[in-house]
Amino acid sequence: MTETETEAGEVAAKQKSLLGNIYDFFSGYLLAVILLTFLLALTYFGTMAQVEMGLYEASDKYFESLFLVEKIAGVSFVLPGVYLVSALLFLNLTLGAIVRARKSWRRPGMLIAHGGILYILVAGFVAFHYTKEGNMLLYEPNGSDEMHQSDEIYSLINWSIEISKYGSDGKRKFIHVIGPDQLSGSWKGGKARSFRHSEIPFALKVSGYEKNIANGKGQLAGLMGAEKAKVKNKENNKKTIRVVEGFGIESMPTNKTMEFNLPATYVDIYPRVGTDKYSSKEITSGLLIGSSPPFAPKPFTFSIGDEQWSVDLTRHRYTLPFAIELENFQKEDHPGTMRAREYSSDVIKIDTGRKVHISMNKPMRDAGYTLYQASWGPEGAGPGDRLYTSLAVSHNPADQWPKYGTYVIAIGMTIHFVQKLFSYLKRTNRTRRREEGS
Repeated sequence: MTETETEAGEVAAKQKSLLGNIYDFFSGYLLAVILLTFLLALTYFGTMAQVEMGLYEASDKYFESLFLVEKIAGVSFVLPGVYLVSALLFLNLTLGAIVRARKSWRRPGMLIAHGGILYILVAGFVAFHYTKEGNMLLYEPNGSDEMHQSDEIYSLINWSIEISKYGSDGKRKFIHVIGPDQLSGSWKGGKARSFRHSEIPFALKVSGYEKNIANGKGQLAGLMGAEKAKVKNKENNKKTIRVVEGFGIESMPTNKTMEFNLPATYVDIYPRVGTDKYSSKEITSGLLIGSSPPFAPKPFTFSIGDEQWSVDLTRHRYTLPFAIELENFQKEDHPGTMRAREYSSDVIKIDTGRKVHISMNKPMRDAGYTLYQASWGPEGAGPGDRLYTSLAVSHNPADQWPKYGTYVIAIGMTIHFVQKLFSYLKRTNRTRRREEGS
């Protein structure tokens, strides 16, 4: 063998050793212990943070992120998020417990149990990426409107801008939605975004988007008149607050209960003047403040030629594959008070006529959607007031997967322990026979 071949063999051996060490680390017990320790710590930090940050922000920081910065004893540490930890744990279990582990039909229990754990982790990823959640409001039927029927749910935390065109009869003929993804990110420093659509004869410029202008009491503390805006701009020595329709807006601290936040923004309308060209001068401007059920929307309306258009900032809406109707809403108060002790809803699935009783512990399941009894309103309603029921709606393709994964783990562990028990009994029996024979 030549000297060159010897050196090449040593290099290949080193590369193989390096790859082998990497494989051993990602499939070993050490990484599993590290990841489980991080998972325990992050679960603790995330749970405690909900008190100050609220459910949604704490979940976003700790459970849905790749990395996060956490202060411990006044020192900032960069930690992996639960999402990254779960992904690495999935890799570790796949390599260590499935690929690397010795496989034998005599000991299938642990293989089955680890398969169940992997199944639960997959369920978490599917739920994170594909779950849709929202609320549906249904009023008590009164025979004069259709507010007791609906096939729409609205998000509690995501907002969108709806651009609508109306016919001469006042009915909506066209709608284009600027979704939450297009409104996300930073809007600091007077940042503006323009939106265009081939079927819309104008460009919509959105600027000064504030994620919340309401205080903890639900008051529009971030909405101010022209005079107050003028004073604030003078105090800041620059024009930072724009006044439209006699009002300006400024940001308020976000509420830790995300559904209580109320956004607002300025919009400018630039008409189309050619096939792909738009005027550099706006023809009208408006101020949008988020509208939310059960309150009626207050869109910004205007005309382009003979066409009537509106722009509305509203909670993002989804359409269900079926419609339901509220047949009856029951509420029972605590004796001598106006506080509800329990409440439930009798609903009908309109296309099939199926009747379902929904209560706090008995949801309705249909077509992959789950409808829970969430709340009721209006708050402080008196005798004779028309009530509404609020149903929390969730569409999670992996809704039942954790339950099935738990069954698989239980079956695997049962097989493993039964085999261990029989093995122990056999050894004990063998030892006893040996002692009796001697």
